[in-house]
This record gives sequence, C-alpha cells and structure tokens, in this order.
Amino acid sequence: MTVLVPRHPGAAADLAVFATRVARFEAEAVIRIVAGGPVAGCFAETPFDVLALRAVELAEPLTLDVVVEAGTLAARAVGDHGELELPPTLPALRWTASLPPRTGWEELARIPVGDVASRVRAGVAEFRARAPDLTSGMARREARTELDRLAAEVWDGELAAGVPLRLAHAADSYGFLAAESGDVTLRGSGSWWRLDAPHGSIVARSGLALFAL
Repeated sequence: MTVLVPRHPGAAADLAVFATRVARFEAEAVIRIVAGGPVAGCFAETPFDVLALRAVELAEPLTLDVVVEAGTLAARAVGDHGELELPPTLPALRWTASLPPRTGWEELARIPVGDVASRVRAGVAEFRARAPDLTSGMARREARTELDRLAAEVWDGELAAGVPLRLAHAADSYGFLAAESGDVTLRGSGSWWRLDAPHGSIVARSGLALFAL
C-alpha cells in the first residue's frame, strides 16, 4: 500500500478532483505518479495531444513511479490527516507517452491568466461559428475529417512565443485557468513546451508526436 501525504491541507482532495476530470474525458484513463524527492508529479494523457500535470508537494520525500487508474484514484477517500491511499498499480504498458524533462526549462513568456482564458473562449467561439457551414451536407466521416482540420487550424494557432493555443485549451478544459488573478507562464526545454497555470501545468512536444516513444 502506497500513501501520498501532501504537505498542504487540501492537496489530496485537489488531486482527486484532477483525477475526476481526467476520467471524465476517458473512463479508462490512467495517471502516472512520479516522485523522486519532496514533490510528486501526477501526469495524465489527454485527448489534446498534451499531458496534464498536477504537482503535489509532499510532507516527506518519496521515491515512486507508478501508473494507476484515474477513476479509481478519484473515488479514494481522503484520510483524516489529508493523506491519500493510492489504488492498485497497473502494468507500466498502460502508459504510452514520453515524459518531459525535469530541468532545463527556460521562460518564454508570461501572460495574465484572464487574457489566456479570453483567447480560449475566442477559439471555442470561432470553432462553433464555423463548424455548421463547414460540414453542411457532408457524410459523418467526411464531416469528422473537416472538424478535425478546423480544430487543428484554430488550436495550433500561436498563443505566444511559438507555443500553440491548444495548450491553453487543454489547461482550461482541466480547470487549470480557474483563477481571478495570476499569470500563465510559458516555458521551453529542447523540443518541449510547458504552460504553467494557477492550478496545474500542460506539457507538449513541439513538432513531434507526444506518444512516439
């Protein structure tokens, strides 16, 4: 039995909420929890071709690298002292994505979180406005192809510093932009981008498939 004991009260409950959001997009989704000291990184694969990340500061250092089912983690009760017992681990093959580097990140841009949320809302509005006319009269498969192309056009547009808007779209979808103040920081390391928001981070590989190991 492995137990996560966060340093800050409420962190375990926040992690359970994150797991709930992950499972909402895919019932059989998994979360990879990696720790090599006082912080545990909780990574989730997403339908946005990015990874969602919640970092949890721990009460005591821990060495850990496990894959667990998101839905089962979400259903775990938080203990009286804010601890969270992890569900049974799954085979490592259930995780298919590369992980980003831990170091070497360089700040690329800093943007008010409200401005980023506005950009996402504008992207959603554009997609919804253009989609009906674009797919009118098409067969379902053909319409799906056109919608995928439109989504790529909208969300691969630049947020700032070469980082695509789809990272912000993913951050919004997982509740990471839900803050009245604060900044979103964009960082880069080699072929990787990272968006750090008030309630979590999004990471993606630039010009490479996230799931090409």
